[in-house]
Formats: sequence, structure tokens, C-alpha cells
Amino acid sequence: MDGRRSLGQVLVGVLVVLAGVVLLLERTGVLDIDLATVASTLWPLLVVLVGVTSLLLVPRAWFGPVVVTAAGVVLLLDRLRVLDVSLWEYLWPVAVILIGLGIVLGAAARTEQEGRLTAIAFWWGAERRTRTQRFRWASLTAIMGGVELDLREADIEGAARIDVFTFWGGVDIKVPRTWEVRTSGLPLLGGWEDKTEPPLGGGPVLDVRLVTIMGGAEIRHGKRSARPDVQDAPLA
Repeated sequence: MDGRRSLGQVLVGVLVVLAGVVLLLERTGVLDIDLATVASTLWPLLVVLVGVTSLLLVPRAWFGPVVVTAAGVVLLLDRLRVLDVSLWEYLWPVAVILIGLGIVLGAAARTEQEGRLTAIAFWWGAERRTRTQRFRWASLTAIMGGVELDLREADIEGAARIDVFTFWGGVDIKVPRTWEVRTSGLPLLGGWEDKTEPPLGGGPVLDVRLVTIMGGAEIRHGKRSARPDVQDAPLA
């Protein structure tokens, strides 16, 4: 995992520091509050923060962050007793609606336009492959599913970007050996692994920004051929 600092990591760090400061002030008597009550009431704010941060980090992969943010807002309103309903009674209908939206968005995301790719996997898998020589960006969302993106026969002019959002899912990205990959993002009970090697003398830059929530992602070159004159195995 790339150790480069990111907006997500900075926000999480600031949140932890603020929590520690509040706890210290409460212990020293400066603040007269019941932290247990406050935490049990306002914990959905953490969900909202994760959703908003994810949207800032990977705006093209907006579906997952919007769902997380909306869930946090609804939970917060429930804890504040603004909503006079039982959330559990509406859980399954909402889940069915989200699954339907995932299917619709996944079907709409199958087209490629001018070097731009979108893939959404909600409870299933999605595979994308392109040979465009002007790859610009991609948006990959895996929610309880998996996404595979094969770019080994593609090329980019200067730089390109991929936004990745995973929630209980996984993403596998294969890139040419001539590309330089840079990763950053927000890992929450998940992570990613960059198995690529930077090309000698530099090359086109692929910026991969990831939010992995109880999920993972991998960026690699693909399988090496046993023949020394062949770098990558044929595309499946």
C-alpha cells in the first residue's frame, strides 16, 4: 500500500485527535458531559463522515459514497428521534430498491465512451477490458461483489485516473508494465496492494484513488509468461 498521505487519512487522523481532546477535557472536568450518552446518540455522524469523505476522494464512483452518506443521515435522524418510524420495518424494501438501482446502474455502465469506463458490481461480478490508446479515467464500484478491469492493451497520454469504491467487495486492476501507478485513499478495515513496478525512465502516470471499506483492491501487471520475450499473458 502506498504510504502517500491522502485527504481521507488526514480527516480520519483529525477525527481521532478531536476525540482524544474531548475525552481528555471530560476526564479533567473541563467539560461536564456524559460521553457514553453523546457517543450512543451521535455515532451515525461517523457514517456520514465516511460517506462524505469517500465522495470527496472518489467522486466518479459516487454510488457507494452516496448510499453510505444517506444511511448515516437516516440513522442520525433516528437517534435524534426526528424520525418516528421503525427503521427495521423498512430495511428490506430499501435493500431491494438499492439492489434494483445497482442492477440498472450496472447495466448502464457497460458502455465505453472516449476512453472513459464505468463498472458497478452490486452482489455480482463485473469485467471490463479496453484497448483504447487514449484511456482517460475509470470509475469502479464493488459492493458485496467484484470488479475486474484489464488495461494491459490500453495506453494513456500523459496521465489518467481511476476512482475505486469497495464495500465488502474486491477490485482487480491489470495495467501495462510501461505505466507508473500511484495510489492513495482511505482504507477502513480493508486495504489495497500495488504489485506493479515503476518503469525505468518513467512513463504515463495512472493515479488510482481508493476507498476500501471491509474490502480490498489489487493493482498488478498480470501473469508473467514463462517465455522471456513475452511480458504479459494473453488476455482471457
